Amino acid sequence: MVGRDMDRDKSLSLFEYFDKPSSVLELIDYCPNQPLYKIIVRRLLRIVQAHKSDDWNKVDDMVEKQIIKRLKAGSKCVIGSFFGIDEYSHLYDPFDERTVAAYQNIDRAIGNIAQVLKDEGTYDETIIAIVSDHGLSGTKVHIPVVDIVKQSGFDPYYYPKLFRRKRDSAVMESGNSMAAVYFKRGDKWGEHWTYEEMRSDQRISKLMDALLSTQGVSFLGARIPEGGVVFVGSKGTLKATRLNGQYDVSIEGENPLIDHPVGRFTGPELMQQTYHDTYPDAVNQLALLFTSPRSGDLAISSEPGYDLRWQHEDPEHFGSHGSLHKEHMHVPLMTNVPIEDEKVYNYDLVPTFLALCGKTPDKPTDGRVLNVTGFNDKREETTASSDAPGATVGNGTNTTAEAAANPDEKKNNLPSLLITISIILMGIVITAIFKDDILGFGEHLMVTYGETWVDVILFLLTAVSSSPLALPIWAYAL
Repeated sequence: MVGRDMDRDKSLSLFEYFDKPSSVLELIDYCPNQPLYKIIVRRLLRIVQAHKSDDWNKVDDMVEKQIIKRLKAGSKCVIGSFFGIDEYSHLYDPFDERTVAAYQNIDRAIGNIAQVLKDEGTYDETIIAIVSDHGLSGTKVHIPVVDIVKQSGFDPYYYPKLFRRKRDSAVMESGNSMAAVYFKRGDKWGEHWTYEEMRSDQRISKLMDALLSTQGVSFLGARIPEGGVVFVGSKGTLKATRLNGQYDVSIEGENPLIDHPVGRFTGPELMQQTYHDTYPDAVNQLALLFTSPRSGDLAISSEPGYDLRWQHEDPEHFGSHGSLHKEHMHVPLMTNVPIEDEKVYNYDLVPTFLALCGKTPDKPTDGRVLNVTGFNDKREETTASSDAPGATVGNGTNTTAEAAANPDEKKNNLPSLLITISIILMGIVITAIFKDDILGFGEHLMVTYGETWVDVILFLLTAVSSSPLALPIWAYAL
């Protein structure tokens, strides 16, 4: 739902500022000149194929070929996701030889992409950035958070048991090293709990104590009024109270964030001062997390070497991410633009790259324009060379944000959306009508041919079908 949750009245993605943008296995489904159903089907088929074959390098090879294809077709903004490193880190270990080979495979792919740009004569006019969304650490112990929640008297939703009625809580892991726990208020969902409210509730308070006494849980995070946050460890708490745009940080007992400073700070000051700490920028990150309407009431963070998911983890994971520990928070950034700033956020890249291309964001954009060697000269030259409202980008084609996101293009996406919705609805109807037949046929296949052949049949039918047939197949599979 990432693409759906993006409010285009408030902010725009990079896709909407450039001519012929391309999304290659990106998790943001929306791309102005690519039909939604094609993006979704292509991504699902590739990921299913990789899960069945355990060969994620083939997926990364496909991403490389698609990026090259889109560049040759004149796309001025291509964003692609390489999955191999993350998948092999989870399956084996972040330093396993197969994970290292995935790094080497991406290194080779970037070299090939750079060579294509040189052959096309656009290399010197192209910004290339390689960045990760998180770090990873090896995992040896799985903490059964769902069982701990149940033992505290709750009946939670959890993966894959997500659709039964009358649950009173929910446990959702992220990268397996952080989990969000949600609690009902009476019979209703939606209104978030504060730390004091949870402590005054007998069952939730009991759960919090049980979690804090569990080896491998580093701290719990919760909201306090006015946008503040609290970090609760087994022997102390850190409170960051929000006041006049600043955080007043205080500690009682032992510091759950180990080396986090106390005092009054702005958000940018906290980022700069805690960058090399054990939990870098933790206050800003947790406060930002809790601004999301989808975020939970209680955040659980595990220590490196541990994760928070024991049930229904097939295959077992030996690498995890998602916590606020520096091993997960510090990520590499490689770019052919010489950035002078030492400490940056991923989202600083968007306003920086737009500025380098002579573009001014039409809507508010998170992040700041970074200091880049030769940046001012390049920006003035690029802007001056554009005597039209648009700016020169890539190989010299003029484009504007309005041209990339005009009303006509929105209308062109409507048929694709209607087709996608129709396929989903038809699949649901067919599944409901032929439920007994699907189950009977599935049992016949399982008894006659065994689980391995059933997996092969499911994969083949799904791989060749973008029709309503796919959903009944997966309904049986689940």
